Amino acid sequence: MKRLFYLLSTALVLAVTIVSCAVEDNGGSPVVPPEEKVDSARLTIIFYGTVGGNADSQAETAWEIMKPYLHQKDVRVMVCYKYAKPDRFDGKYAKPGDLVLFELTDTTNLEKIGENYAIHAPELALYKEEMLTEVINLAVEKVPARDYAFLVYGHGGGFDMDIDYEKDKRKPQPNEAASRRAVLYDEWIVTEAGKEAMNMYEFLRGIFNSKVPHFQSIFFHNCLMGGVESLLDISLFCDYIVCSSHLLSQNPAPVRQMINAVSEQKDIEKAYSQMIGGMLPEWESGYVNDQFNGDLKLINCDMLLDEVCEPSKKLAMRLMELYPTMHEQLDTAMVHTYQYMNQKNFYDLGDYANKVAEYTKDPELIAIAKELNEGLDKAILARQDLHYSPYGDLPKFSLSVVLSSQEDYGKETKWDYTYQEAYEYTNWHLFTGWGDWLKTTTQGPRNQTRKYNGQPVGQYFFPKEK
Repeated sequence: MKRLFYLLSTALVLAVTIVSCAVEDNGGSPVVPPEEKVDSARLTIIFYGTVGGNADSQAETAWEIMKPYLHQKDVRVMVCYKYAKPDRFDGKYAKPGDLVLFELTDTTNLEKIGENYAIHAPELALYKEEMLTEVINLAVEKVPARDYAFLVYGHGGGFDMDIDYEKDKRKPQPNEAASRRAVLYDEWIVTEAGKEAMNMYEFLRGIFNSKVPHFQSIFFHNCLMGGVESLLDISLFCDYIVCSSHLLSQNPAPVRQMINAVSEQKDIEKAYSQMIGGMLPEWESGYVNDQFNGDLKLINCDMLLDEVCEPSKKLAMRLMELYPTMHEQLDTAMVHTYQYMNQKNFYDLGDYANKVAEYTKDPELIAIAKELNEGLDKAILARQDLHYSPYGDLPKFSLSVVLSSQEDYGKETKWDYTYQEAYEYTNWHLFTGWGDWLKTTTQGPRNQTRKYNGQPVGQYFFPKEK
């Protein structure tokens, strides 16, 4: 690891020197032009990830888009990216298994990054918290700024009971394999869990142990990260989060609009609001053809904690109080709540509160649902929603939350700990007691099929009919 970072940091020094210094007739010493004599940039974006499969060209497109906006050095970008396996590789700037680390500027020759700033390191685990810490520290040293934004670029999976638990508590099951994803997964690293992933605890420790223990913003350009189980933990380490509760289309519009907006707007909240407002119509192309719903939203982390947790706690407590006498109404409400993706038990939190209030007509639940939805609107500062699913919809999407039956909640994972143990490790449960409700209700959400049964589904993947 140390040798790798010595080599890569040397390459990064060269990149920074090339773009930041001008050599004049001064005994051969580099002279920094007057306009470059600043302590740091206004904002450094750390672009960190791996896409895998046949999607490396999408990351490369993002770099191409970002380049023209980086000429003033007011906003700087450092890239740490690992290329895919060779079987479906479609990158053009480096080779399969290469890890590239460089400062992206308006003068970066992308054709040369594989030659100048790459190390062939397929075994290097981007999901390791130590790796994340090293990259952040390197950014502080080589591409310093007054504020930092973190851009996660790859595959995400939201809260996952087989990933989101401390790995030293897992009991290996060598004959089991599952392609599981949490914050970021790496197709090169295969363990007893299948393709290995960075869980949110590794992600947060990697940040906490770095020289940037608190980011101005974290942008998840990956899927299913708009769940409260992940967001509440992550919100303690940044001011703003950008994420989607659906599968996020690998489309250049968000990155295009982000880099444009942060270049124009010094206020990060205004910048992200501009980004989200400017993505259409380009962004729609990733959803309309598949007939999927989609969303991208900007979250104020303080508001998430202050305005969403308390009414959610009230909701869980009231549901447990009512369940002995109103279980039929509550069971019906659960199977009519909006599901983000039919293969994941992620459901819309605001819609769930509305549904239980609607089916029970309980005055206290009605008041709690109103308070919760108002809190969600305060926490979600900007949003872009797409509505193309033929299997149901909502007027607007909030944040996802896990729903399950008590039977499923108590099941063991592949690692011999239970779903309950993993779920109740989250701050979301500790702050709201949501897991207490999950181990109370006997009704689980309905598994969706092609025979649509009334539960709205935004994104769906059904087995092929024989």
